[in-house]
Order: sequence, then C-alpha cells, then structure tokens
Amino acid sequence: MSKKNDYTTEEWNSILAAPYHAAMLIVVSDFNISFYNEIGAMMQSVMASVEGSKSELIREAAADLTKKENQDAIKPELDHLKDEKDPASQKSAMLAYVVNAADLVSSKSSEDGQVYREWLLYLAQKTAEGSKEGGFLGIGGVRVSGQEQASLDELAEKLGINTDA
Repeated sequence: MSKKNDYTTEEWNSILAAPYHAAMLIVVSDFNISFYNEIGAMMQSVMASVEGSKSELIREAAADLTKKENQDAIKPELDHLKDEKDPASQKSAMLAYVVNAADLVSSKSSEDGQVYREWLLYLAQKTAEGSKEGGFLGIGGVRVSGQEQASLDELAEKLGINTDA
C-alpha cells in the first residue's frame, strides 16, 4: 500500500491531475454545452471517494482534489494541452497522461495501482453519465453517447481493465 508521502510533489500532482485528464477525454469525445454538468459529475464522484473508498491512496487523492490550493498546484499539469488544437492529438495525449499516472502508482504498489486504474475509469464513466447526449432539450437523449462509450472502452483497454462482465 502506498500513501501520499511515498510520492514526490511532482508525482503527486500527476496523480491528482489524471482524473481531470480522464474526464476531459470523455468531454472532448462528444463535446457539447453540457460539459459543465459532466465535469461536475466527476467532481461529485471525487468527493464521494473521500469517505467512500477503501483505499487510503484514493481517499488522500480525492481529499486533495477537493482543496483549492491543490487544484491551483496541478493547473500546469492541465494547461499543457491548451495549445494542442487537434482533438485526436488531445485525446492521445490525455490517454497517455492517465496511463502514465496509473503506471506511476503501480510502480509503488501493484494493489494501489489497480485500485487507482479502476478509480480513473469510474470517474470517466461518471463524467460520461453527467448529462444526456443527443435528443432535443434532453428528450430522447442517451446517458452515454457512442463517442463517449468508445473513449471509455479505449481508456479501459489502455488501463488494462477488462470491462466484459
């Protein structure tokens, strides 16, 4: 089991920024005006993880993500993509970032690495479910669009998570 103190500040900031990258991967997959709802859904899931997770690492990361000073500290980790205009390149960079953060956690603790990977996918799923896609004024829409599901599937694959149940 690893804890916050097992990581450098830079490593910890990467661990904290990865949920945002996972969420933004979903947002850019099917961008629409309701992306604020999707990011809000991710943050609600993060807040629920503060008390709800059995993993100390996840509880520490979730608690830190709810603090403004930590959000300010990870801003450079998030801003590195703002000059990238090509959506496919953005998605590729976000996927790589998330996988690298997961690999970092796995390098300290394989058990925490697996839990962290599942948490990242869970947060991405909650982001996708944050608003209805398609339809008209929310009527006839779907909770997760085909583009979002494709990104969720790709994220799961890159994280090494089998979603076949």
